[in-house]
Amino acid sequence: MILVKLNGGMGNQLFQYAMARRVSIKAGLPLYLDTQKFESCTLRKFALKHFNIDALFAKPEDKWRLHIHRKIDPIAFVQGLLDLKRPLHKRRIIRELSFRFEPSLLQIKTPAYLEGDWQSPKYFEDVEETIREDFTLKALPYGKTLETSHIIRNAPDSISIHIRRGDLVSDPSTNQTHGTLPMAYYSEALASLAPKLEEPTAFLFSDDPNWAIANFPAKGITLHPVDHNNEETAHFDLLLMSQCQHHIIANSTFSWWAAWLCGHPEKTVHYPKNWFKDSPHDTTDLCPADWIPLG
Repeated sequence: MILVKLNGGMGNQLFQYAMARRVSIKAGLPLYLDTQKFESCTLRKFALKHFNIDALFAKPEDKWRLHIHRKIDPIAFVQGLLDLKRPLHKRRIIRELSFRFEPSLLQIKTPAYLEGDWQSPKYFEDVEETIREDFTLKALPYGKTLETSHIIRNAPDSISIHIRRGDLVSDPSTNQTHGTLPMAYYSEALASLAPKLEEPTAFLFSDDPNWAIANFPAKGITLHPVDHNNEETAHFDLLLMSQCQHHIIANSTFSWWAAWLCGHPEKTVHYPKNWFKDSPHDTTDLCPADWIPLG
């Protein structure tokens, strides 16, 4: 089996699943999801239930079968010592050592437990169509979401704009790591993108919509705030964002996935060059080569 540890918000979970799904396909092994983290986490919930994923939920005995409880399992302790002598892709427990893409992990062929963020499209680009199918929604949009979907699809030059605040503002530790993007980033992105479009129409998404609407630099552009969804229906915002033709994303895996899932063949995606405020992570492999960094 391939067992993956899930944690973080929806965007993080999508990355973790995509990496593990690719491994399971290439290794010919079933995929299991370790969702134990969410049993004690009050900030995040298991978010993949909204998608047509192909995986089973891990039971405690599944984790024991891989001997990952090193502190209380003598066999796991020995396995851990042996793992240190093996190449990374042949270890029983594979923990992410760097934010950069690790090519050797494409060679995983044996049962393994994956623990990391795995935030690079290079981990699953050769199974892209499968990932896109897995990340379709189980439920069809309805109500205001369906109305907004029609508006987006009929807009000649739609732009998804994501302003993330939430815990980036309220939690000092998260703010120290990620920071919040200045409005100058959005102004620069619009100044670069809008002149190339005949009728640019911006759809504004945010977890703090009132602040975003009040502070967004929307001069000379039609702006449609999308503020009817909440934490429980965030997957519908992901769908709506992905239906836009172009994207100005935040330093957020949520809007990263919205842009990646967008199927518009001539899409333009702008992303912040400084993805982190204060972090040693090397983000070289985070975004596709044809996306445009700004800031």
